[in-house]
Amino acid sequence: MKIVTNCKLLSLLIASAGLAAASAAHASDGTITFTGNVMASTCKVDNGGNVAVALPHVGANTLEAPGSTAGRTPFTLSLQGCATGAGNPTKVSAVFESGSNVDQTSGRLTLDAGTAEQPAAQNVQINVLNDAQKAIHLGAMGDQGSQIIDIAADGSAKLNYFAEYYATGKAVAGAANSKVQYSLTYQ
Repeated sequence: MKIVTNCKLLSLLIASAGLAAASAAHASDGTITFTGNVMASTCKVDNGGNVAVALPHVGANTLEAPGSTAGRTPFTLSLQGCATGAGNPTKVSAVFESGSNVDQTSGRLTLDAGTAEQPAAQNVQINVLNDAQKAIHLGAMGDQGSQIIDIAADGSAKLNYFAEYYATGKAVAGAANSKVQYSLTYQ
């Protein structure tokens, strides 16, 4: 009986020593501190936040070679009512979110499927460009190549962009509709 009790005690001591050693092996290397700010008011996008961009009709022959573009069209996200003054952000930008229409590899928009009456164009995507007319990699984590704009003293800002057709191969005529969601971020 004494031997069994001693064996149990010895087993308990060995297990405790193992746990202590495991704790030492997983020692803390540092602390991550999170900071942020919940704002009382953010900018309001004109038209309720939904923007329709009508690209021009172009011939499929303008998009015959991969990488060719056509129909570059400007559009603007107009913002009003941005909070200004001490403690409020002074800059705003748009982040284009990943979604079912975003080609994760190219960062361009794929087209909606179309209908039986009007099937989608083939070998065509929609490219979104920043105000410097450089491609934005939609859905990318981190810097998408978008733009950061100062918020004016009157609480307004304008984010200017362009959209265009982009050929991934020889284009086949059809509907070229797509969409992307965006969020405003503040600095």
